[in-house]
Order: sequence, then C-alpha cells, then structure tokens
Amino acid sequence: MHHVLDAQVIRDLDLDLTLSALAGPRLSQTQIRDILAHLCTDPAVIEYRQDILDDLWRNPLLHDRLESLWPDLDALYTYRSSADRARSALQDVTWRLGELEQLVACVTGLHDLFIELGDKLHASGWKTLRDGIARLVQDPVYQHLVQELPDMLQTIRAKASVTIGVNLDHRLRPVAATLLSVNDRPFTASSFLHRLLGRQGEADRKGIGPLHTVPHIAPSRSPFGLDGAPQDINPLMVPLFNDLANVLEAICRPIAKTLRYYVTLQSGFLGSLSGDIAFYLAAVGLMTRLQHQGLPFCRPKIVPMDARVCDLQDAYNLNLALYFMEQTQVKERLIRNAVHMGDNGRILLVTGPNQGGKTTYTQMVGLCHILAQAGLWVPAAQAHMSPVDGIYTHYPIEETLDSATGRFGDEAQRLNQMFTQATRYSLMLFNESLSSTSAGESLYIAQDVVRILRRMGVRAIFATHLHELAADIARLNRDTSGDSRIVSLVASRIDSGEDRLQRSYKITPGSPMGRSYAREIAAKYGISYDQLTSLLQQRRILD
Repeated sequence: MHHVLDAQVIRDLDLDLTLSALAGPRLSQTQIRDILAHLCTDPAVIEYRQDILDDLWRNPLLHDRLESLWPDLDALYTYRSSADRARSALQDVTWRLGELEQLVACVTGLHDLFIELGDKLHASGWKTLRDGIARLVQDPVYQHLVQELPDMLQTIRAKASVTIGVNLDHRLRPVAATLLSVNDRPFTASSFLHRLLGRQGEADRKGIGPLHTVPHIAPSRSPFGLDGAPQDINPLMVPLFNDLANVLEAICRPIAKTLRYYVTLQSGFLGSLSGDIAFYLAAVGLMTRLQHQGLPFCRPKIVPMDARVCDLQDAYNLNLALYFMEQTQVKERLIRNAVHMGDNGRILLVTGPNQGGKTTYTQMVGLCHILAQAGLWVPAAQAHMSPVDGIYTHYPIEETLDSATGRFGDEAQRLNQMFTQATRYSLMLFNESLSSTSAGESLYIAQDVVRILRRMGVRAIFATHLHELAADIARLNRDTSGDSRIVSLVASRIDSGEDRLQRSYKITPGSPMGRSYAREIAAKYGISYDQLTSLLQQRRILD
C-alpha cells in the first residue's frame, strides 16, 4: 500500500524543482510526480529498485545501450497502447507487422547487451529481464518470426503504387474505373505520355495532373490517424480509396493468415518497461550532475519501519543544490547538516533567526525521504532511513479574502487534518506553525502539539521562533509519556564578522539562544542599551 502525497505537501517541499530536474524528453514532470508522490513503504521493494539503479550507475555500458534502445521500447509501448478496434483488416496487418518489427529490434538489442555484460549484473530485476529475453530468443515461434519477418515486411512495403484505367463518356466524364496493376515502385509519368505531350526528359512523378493527393501529415508510426482512417480525405475520393483498400486487403490476406502463427508473441512485457527505464535513466542523469559539482550522494540503507530512524550525514537540500547548480562554487556555497532521528530523539525542535536555515533543513528531510522511498539515492554522504507511511507538512499560509475562519482558523484546520491521518510511522514537518496568533496563544497550542507528537511516537521537525517552547523541553519530556524524545536544535549561530553578521546555516544540538541571541544582534549593530546611551551622550542628548 502506497501513501500519496497531497498537493499541499508537494508545494511546501517545493517538489517541483526536483521534478523538473528529473523530467526531460522521455518523461514529463507530471509522470515523475506520479512516481515520487507514491511513497513505497516496503523495504524489500525499495531495495529491489535500489539494486536496479545501482547496476545502471555502475555499468556505463548498460546505461549507454539502454539510452539508444529506449526509442524502440517506447515505440513498442505506443503500439501496445494504441489498439483500435475500428481498424480495417489491412490496417491490422500493417500495425501488427510494425509491432513485431519493434519487438524483434528490442529483443535483439537487449539480448546482445546482456551477453556483453556477462556476470556484471546483480539486481534481480535485470536478471529477470535477461532470463526472460533469453527464453524468448530460444522460443521456436520467435525464431521462425525472425526468419519470416523480412519477407512479410517486403511484401507489404513493396506495394508503392497502383495503375488505374478510367473510361470516359463522349463528354470526357469518367463513367467507370478498373485496377490495372499493383506496382512495387512509385508512379512516374510514362515515356509515351512525355513524348505525346512534348515533355520528354522530364522525369517527375506528377503525370498530366494529379487527380487527388492525400494531404501531408506529420510522420507517425502509422499512415492512419488514431481513428484508423486517412486524414482530411476529399469525400469524392472515398469510394475509390475504399475499393483500393479492399484490393490491397486481398493481397495481404496470406500475410494475415501467417500472422496468426505469432499470436503467442506479445510485446506488452517489454513495452511496459519503457517508462521504468526512462525513470532510472533520468535518475542517473541527476546523479551525474551532482557528481560533476563534487556533491555527495549515497544509497541509503533502508531499515525496518518499526525502528523509526532517519540518520543523515553531511546532508543538503537538493532544491538548493539545483538552484545553485548553474553557478560557480556550488560545493562551497552549499551547507551540509546532520540529521539524527531515533531512540535518542525523534522530535527535533529547531529554533533560530529568520533566514537561518530552519526551512531549508526541514524541507531537506522531507525530500530525502521521498527520494529514498522511490528507490533513488539521497543527497547525503551517508544515510540510514526507515520508510515513513506518510509525510505531512504545516507551513505558514497567507490569509485569503474568501476564508470564513481567518488565517489562524485555516492553520488550525490544517493541523486537525494532519492528525486525522498521521500514525507513529509518519513524518510530520512544522515550519513556523501557529505564527498567525499571539505569542501566548501560539506557545500554549504548540506545547500541546509537541506533547501529542511525543505520545504518538512520530518523527517530526518543529521549526519555530518560540524559544520558550524549546527551553521547556526537559519538562515536556518528563511530564509526557512516549518513546519519541524531544530534542533542541539551534539554527545558524552567528559567526563573528568584521562588517556584518555571518550566518553559519548549520543546524546543531543546543539550547535555544533566546534573549542572548537578541542581545548579540543588538550589540553587533550597536543598539544595546549601553551602546545607545553612549551614543546619545556623545550627541549631548543625554547627560
């Protein structure tokens, strides 16, 4: 069972930045979102996906060959997903031949690839595909297809034109037509007509004048539209074209009969792989970009859900890395932090100044879980993670004019919705929650929320300006039962700088700075009581 991230969580975590980094010509951002938004909670499935990605990352030959094979796999998927019951018998023959041609191309390419790779593959997913391809190659029906397919394709594709004789009445009006021949070459003006009309030497394909030409349409895998009929046909020509189609169907009947022999050869199992392979290729592309920037990423060790662990070393916010990607010195500008959620503390109460890194840190943890549970690598040097059965966010919201409850009422409703869904195996992320009400009221409610989080046993980050809340952690842990301890982290302690405050953007364990931080800021800018007294005395405003 997969939990699906709701739209609010996707917005709060700015997941679209990650989606755009993974999207490309093969998969759209919507398709990537559908994959990442479904949180897989089964460690075995996650590790199965990780093994597939690991082989792809470690074997450039596998990666490069799949890059070149993917268009054929995608074309095969298109054949399987575009079935049309309205197609004529002729169209069915040409469609099925095209599908079988793509099938042979994909099977041949994959079989050659797996032979060349030998024993370098370790993922059970790749081994299952390799063994399935090997069995198909040995199938007598498939072997017969490989031998017969070129002739069948030649028979169909060699029909390039027809010659029609038209009888005219005494007013030169057409009264009857008959098919004279089906030709293997496109029509060209006859030399007799050229001589008769004085156009000898002109070797075009126009004849005297074209009676009708099917308008040019965009190239596709079928000469027909999705409805199975040529597009934009002049109604006056429909009877003639229908008659011609009937004649050509008669020519194709022997091939249609032969194709029944290959009914057991189905391409669905290969066509369905195109989306999965595209996703893993996109993941390798993102990993390569991070590697070129000198940024760490790792395969997370997945531990059981019951452990409720999230342990990250030298982790960073992927969105921030992508934002800096095109700039110089990304590695130096990106601050890395540690995350420790486990028996020693699962509820991280983060305090610190505005723009000190609290939001970036909170978002980072959510993104790491989304990537890990999709079977991808995470932006960290080392990671041990238990899957979460849901991610819930509570970020500041702007008051809307049509809101009947006001901003605080909307925040309260969001809180209620979170607790109606979350379990002890969830991840709950609070960023400056309850900031829409007074300090006294927000502190009172925040204490209740944190106490409930402890009783639930959930993993949570509570980023807040409420230093009094963090200062009360010892009492909250003592007076509230539960196995998720509350710990205090401090965002961005101030490093000394000559000209301005230098934020460290590091998130480290410690007591909230509270008034001491305010005094430090005041002293840095010369606005402490003593500094202002001295200034005003110098100006002779104070004695």
